[in-house]
Amino acid sequence: MKTLVRHIFLLSILLAYSFAVFSQAQWIDSVKRALAKRKADTNKVNTLINLSDAYRFSYPDSALIYAQKALALAERLHSDNQIFWSVVAANASLYVLGNYTLELDYAFKALPIAKKLNNPYTTGFSNGMLSDCYYNLGEYDTSLKYWRKVIQICEQDLPGERYAVYGNSSRIFNAMHQYDSALIYAKKSYELIEHTQALDINNYDGKRIRSILFTALGDAFEGKENHDSATFYYRMSIPYSAETHMEVNKIDDYNGMATVFQSIGRQDSAIWYAKKALDERIAKTYPLGLLKAANLLAAVYESKNNPDSSLKYLHISLAVKDSLFNREKTIAFQNIIFKEQEKQKDVEAAKIELQKRYRMYFLVALLTISLVIAGITIRNRRIRQLQNIRNRIADDLHDDIGSTLSSISIMNELAKAKSPDAFSLLTSIGESTSAIQENMGDIVWAIKAGNDRFENVLQRMNQFASEILDSKNIELEFASDASLSAIKLTMEQRKNFYFFFKEVINNAAKHSRAEKVSVCIDQKDHHIEMNINDNGKGFDANKIFSGNGMNTLKKRAAELNGDFKIASNIHEGTHVQLKFKIT
Repeated sequence: MKTLVRHIFLLSILLAYSFAVFSQAQWIDSVKRALAKRKADTNKVNTLINLSDAYRFSYPDSALIYAQKALALAERLHSDNQIFWSVVAANASLYVLGNYTLELDYAFKALPIAKKLNNPYTTGFSNGMLSDCYYNLGEYDTSLKYWRKVIQICEQDLPGERYAVYGNSSRIFNAMHQYDSALIYAKKSYELIEHTQALDINNYDGKRIRSILFTALGDAFEGKENHDSATFYYRMSIPYSAETHMEVNKIDDYNGMATVFQSIGRQDSAIWYAKKALDERIAKTYPLGLLKAANLLAAVYESKNNPDSSLKYLHISLAVKDSLFNREKTIAFQNIIFKEQEKQKDVEAAKIELQKRYRMYFLVALLTISLVIAGITIRNRRIRQLQNIRNRIADDLHDDIGSTLSSISIMNELAKAKSPDAFSLLTSIGESTSAIQENMGDIVWAIKAGNDRFENVLQRMNQFASEILDSKNIELEFASDASLSAIKLTMEQRKNFYFFFKEVINNAAKHSRAEKVSVCIDQKDHHIEMNINDNGKGFDANKIFSGNGMNTLKKRAAELNGDFKIASNIHEGTHVQLKFKIT
């Protein structure tokens, strides 16, 4: 009866498995038919990736071919996202095939793409692939280093994936013989699985994660020498590994059972499970599992005094170790290349950043120069406009008022001839008209833009003083600093400076009875200083200042924001000084 029940149970499992395989085969066939009709676009890349995933555990060679086709098409389409997931598919196929060196190549290829995509899934996957590669190659410290990054990303951004991340953490801690940490993470994972509806015990994902987790629990309990619990979880994992085609995990389960039986002295059972591990179809492509089984069989046969069998499995173990040693050298070389590539990328990134910074400085400098040029251009335009206005006003004064005053002078002379009785009045009108004409000439000269340079002012001052003083037989000594020629005065400065000088010279010509007048103009500490001396009769400066005689000079000096002084005594001549700042 028991035999019948056992056969019925085995038959039901076989039928269920056959139905699952048949359903999967139907799905794969439909995907293949769809693939033949698809254009070479991103949808075709996704289809190739799906086929690679479907074939991964049953036909890893085919899975790798589909992944490589997806990668080639994604690179032609320049789609970084599809390139990354094609690399992930190829990496997963190489893991099953046991080609860990090439798997590591693909993992390194994925890392810069993940950085470029910059999202939690791609960053997590790229670090996870590197962790798996180093785990498979026995580099557990390096594996944990990358896996800690995965844990951090998961807890911060992908809390729904914690069950898988914690389960794999347990596996790594087991390999490092940190069994307490392994149990902590395994229990965390199991609690999350039990509360996740999508991981029901009857669906594929639920079975697959339980397969991995129960193996990790078995390893942890065996590490703590709790053989009963270890056996329980290994036995729980084996059927889930078989149903989900996790042959690699099933090898780990068989090796775990063999280790338990070796520890409790059941050598035949240990041999049976170790050989089951070696008999698995992908055992030869899983060097770590193969090494563990060979070492265990060599040790068991040695304890049973069977040197031939022990030597046989010892040779297998040495061959696997030699293979792993060669791979370790390859890893070291790849690490050097990877670090050099990363260094070059950092250097290139620094160059790009420096170029951006220089470009920014150039743009800022260009903008500043442009603004300065624009400001200068606008300023010069306004100056030219003001100069044109000034010239137009000067021309209007000269043409209109000047011609009117000339007409008055002519009519005044005619009136003198016709009206002898009004001669004195007409003479006064003529003198006033001449004075107005002279003053207007000075104003027109001051307004003209072409007379802004100081040398023009000096030339007119010298000319005016010479004409006035020569008519009174007064000697003129006129001296000026050569550096003044380059100075420019504003229209207001030029007008007030010239009119101040003119007033002093007129006073000297009319009232001083001097034989000599000396004029000296210098530049001192950004100031213009003018000193005018005569050797005439002089006057009482106190009386003059108390009256209205100096009002014009005071007004001109004030408008220049300057200072002026008059020093004079009777019979000792007169000294006038004017000093104002230039900008």
